[in-house]
Amino acid sequence: FSILTFLCLIKRVINMANYKVHLVSEEHDIDITIDCPDDQFVLDAAEEQGIELPYSCRAGACSTCAGKVVDGTIDQSEQSFLDDDQMADGFTLTCVAYPTSDCKILVHEEDALY
Repeated sequence: FSILTFLCLIKRVINMANYKVHLVSEEHDIDITIDCPDDQFVLDAAEEQGIELPYSCRAGACSTCAGKVVDGTIDQSEQSFLDDDQMADGFTLTCVAYPTSDCKILVHEEDALY
């Protein structure tokens, strides 16, 4: 390690935020809060913590992993499927959603899109 590499690693650790993401689906008996770093997709964090959520493409190009943000904020700038109205209504694709605050997301919401 060079000193510059070490300092860059320290800066990354200090600047990394970790958020509480509350995942809810009454139909699928899900009501759990997970920890999710600001640089990890919600779907990936959920899987790492033992929660199975639906997915297909993992690229933000379909609706299989759709959720609905009912509290807090996310960054889903990598998605290409949802239109502006759907995003304004709170819909998100958990496979490409980074938390930007503590948030609550209704999961298993693909049917609600249509």
